[in-house]
Amino acid sequence: MKLVHVLNFELVVLIFTVQKTHTHQTNMCFSMEMSAAFSAIGLFATYWVYTKTSNTQLASGVFFFFTMELLQAVQYWFIADDINSPVCDTQANKVLTVLGYLHICLQPYFCHVINASLTRNPKYTDIYNVIKKLCLIGGALLFSRFLLAGVWETQDTTVMPSTEWLRGHKLCTFRGNYHLAWSVPMADATYVIPGVGLHAFLMFAPFFALYEKKGMVIQGAFLFLFGPYMAGLITANLMEQASIWCFFSIAQIAIMLFFIRETLIINWGKGGQQSLVATKGESKKAKAN
Repeated sequence: MKLVHVLNFELVVLIFTVQKTHTHQTNMCFSMEMSAAFSAIGLFATYWVYTKTSNTQLASGVFFFFTMELLQAVQYWFIADDINSPVCDTQANKVLTVLGYLHICLQPYFCHVINASLTRNPKYTDIYNVIKKLCLIGGALLFSRFLLAGVWETQDTTVMPSTEWLRGHKLCTFRGNYHLAWSVPMADATYVIPGVGLHAFLMFAPFFALYEKKGMVIQGAFLFLFGPYMAGLITANLMEQASIWCFFSIAQIAIMLFFIRETLIINWGKGGQQSLVATKGESKKAKAN
């Protein structure tokens, strides 16, 4: 077993000692295998929605969050031992880190793609169209902070650590205390360049703005408590909290689909199926009525 750890460590980290590797692997609660398992759950959930319902918008939203967990599983193959590791300078590590940050920037949009997919009310459909456009604009602004790093004035986080999620002095995916940690250089926030807090606003504000819609406030609170709040309880590392929340997102979606599965079949069921619990004869009778 120790030999396996040594070989795997040399493949990924290249130059660090076996003792240091063993310590890091022991401390990490999450793993490539766990990320792969959760991505499989996400893929199955996507398949179920796509094959059992005609709600392709919902399927696309679930598929998006599946890709995040798949990306995390892949990143474990190219992860750096810490932010000072030479693995941070490899092209694979950098590209995967950029993809991870891009995915994060698009999360509010696809969160509300899922919300929009669950209503047929024209009033709320129009509202969600505006919300989704704002999320795309906000996501582009967040990603521009990375593109402007080094061009616009950029705080030296090695001297003054950032209070923002993900922000670091170099581009890298490395081992956090329990899971992946992402370090992304970002230009300083100004009046025209938003902080990472814009992500939280775009993700959660619509739930509370639509408080009159049944269940929205509860959904928003559930998403927050078992997302960023729980991630903050698990680790104090601001570069790691986002990846832990991403890990839990598939579980959140799977739980949601479990509770609304009957509603999905009734409203968007394929092949004339109107209920998961009704027999075939009952479904035909309900359809005739």
